[in-house]
Amino acid sequence: MADVVKNPTQSERPIGITILGVSFIVVAVLMSIATAMIGTFMVILGSYSTMMNNMISAMGGMFVVFIGILAGIEFAIVYALFSGKNWGRITIIVLSIVDFIVHCATLVVGNLFAIPHIILDVAVFFYMWKPSVVSYFNQEKSSLV
Repeated sequence: MADVVKNPTQSERPIGITILGVSFIVVAVLMSIATAMIGTFMVILGSYSTMMNNMISAMGGMFVVFIGILAGIEFAIVYALFSGKNWGRITIIVLSIVDFIVHCATLVVGNLFAIPHIILDVAVFFYMWKPSVVSYFNQEKSSLV
């Protein structure tokens, strides 16, 4: 029956941050699966090809390393979002700006499928500046004072 009194500087994780975190987890897991599949496929394909063995292995290795690094970055962003690290918020803002610019460029050349992405990028950008979201990411600094 005792009520839990929260510290005024402590804020709960906003639902939008949870949704973003889950979406980043899904993408990171899919990238990890793709890394394993591409690596396995390149090993199998390289062993059957006598002429292109080294080329296929080198290209497959580069793809596996690149996608693996991207998956690691995705997991790091998930950690920052769920733990309230301010660099996670800044990373999401930067990624939404870069994604917005890329999708605007593809819209100019006729990619109409970029419109939902542009809307989502703008929504995420402005959501990350909401006072409740900013206070969630700044709670670590304010608890040290």
